[in-house]
Amino acid sequence: MTLSANNQRYLTFLKDIYAVSTACNTVTYIWGGFTLDLFAGRFLREHHDLDGFTLDLLDHLPDLIRHYEQRGYATSFRDDIDMLVIARDGLHAAFNRLELNGEIAMWRHIGDEGTVYFPVSWLDAAPTDFHDAKVLSAGLQLDYTLKTHIRMTHATWELREKDHAAIAQLEAALAERHLDPEVFLRQVWSYNPFWAKRGYPEYALPTVARPLQPLDDPPGERTPRPSTPNGNDGGKTPNAF
Repeated sequence: MTLSANNQRYLTFLKDIYAVSTACNTVTYIWGGFTLDLFAGRFLREHHDLDGFTLDLLDHLPDLIRHYEQRGYATSFRDDIDMLVIARDGLHAAFNRLELNGEIAMWRHIGDEGTVYFPVSWLDAAPTDFHDAKVLSAGLQLDYTLKTHIRMTHATWELREKDHAAIAQLEAALAERHLDPEVFLRQVWSYNPFWAKRGYPEYALPTVARPLQPLDDPPGERTPRPSTPNGNDGGKTPNAF
């Protein structure tokens, strides 16, 4: 299949992201609009942005900037939300922080003011071959969660037509892999004080998609647990969206 000039440039981005992350002794996982393409192993549509998160981004930031700039990218860093942005040839990609704590991955989508907590097992354990690039994906479960429960990360965002189409495709992909949303949605939550400080008091509490289930409980044997990241909710009830 012949790639458009736009997607060919994004393929180069993907190659460079993997190479730079490897050179800096870290990993970057791609999420968002590319998730379904990575699952299919080919470009499904034209892309106009690229999103990812980098493990221990702040620890590696100087090296990442240096390596990207050596490859001809303009770089900028938004310290209000801890986001690294690279740009070249009229295209851009953005990377947030990812940190790990045991079996829990923490995507700092608004720096310290907004975090999504999910199982490390959702992340690719090994790179996928995508055309002639090696790519690590954040996984179908995370992308499905973020699209179907947008209030876990954003107080005002409304789904677009392309998001509804993507949800239908994600449901088919999950079914193909025998991944049940009613199981994995019990393993993800978020905490977003950013929105609480902007007039949305419900975000002072953790937000969940379903009542939480410990990672080591098999389906059907769910043990109640506190719903906050530190294991003590002070008697408060989490938000469910």
